This record gives sequence, structure tokens and C-alpha cells, in this order.
Amino acid sequence: MKKEDLITAIAKLAGVSDPGPGVGSSVYKSLLVDICLKFGIDANGTMPQLAQRIVTKANLPYTAQFFDSRLTPSGGGSTVTLKGLKAILAAVRKLKA
Repeated sequence: MKKEDLITAIAKLAGVSDPGPGVGSSVYKSLLVDICLKFGIDANGTMPQLAQRIVTKANLPYTAQFFDSRLTPSGGGSTVTLKGLKAILAAVRKLKA
């Protein structure tokens, strides 16, 4: 599944606005903020911090080296990796159950 498809699937499942595919490899922070607000999670901080809160709220494992783009070989900006988006999708499924 492509990143753009995951973003749309996550937004639809969570019942929040689809912010679009982002710019370059980035994901719009508003997606994670909206998910946090929807599920009563602290919505302050970086995108990797928000991703961690969403995933751990669903009692799923969070490993920063796989989810935080700053820790990948490319050393990307403070965004969430494709693997991180997949974990967020799983977390939203679990939180909605």
C-alpha cells in the first residue's frame, strides 16, 4: 500500500479529514493531531511523538527506529515512516473496536 493510500485509509477509518498526501515524503501533522483529538490523546509534540502516543494507546508496540524518519538511513525530517503509518492504521482499527 502506498503512503497516500494509507493516509486516506487512516483518515477515513478514524473519521477525520483527509489532509492529502503531504509534500515529498512528509505526512501532514494535522492527520495525527486530529486522530489524537478524536481518541483523547495529547495532541502536542512532534509527529513521531504523536504517532507513538496513538500506537501505544492501542497497546501496540512502538519502536522508534522503525517509525521516526529522523532515525532512518536518510535521516528525514520529523515525520512518520511508511511502517509507522501502517502501525497507526492498526492502532486506529483497534481503538475503534
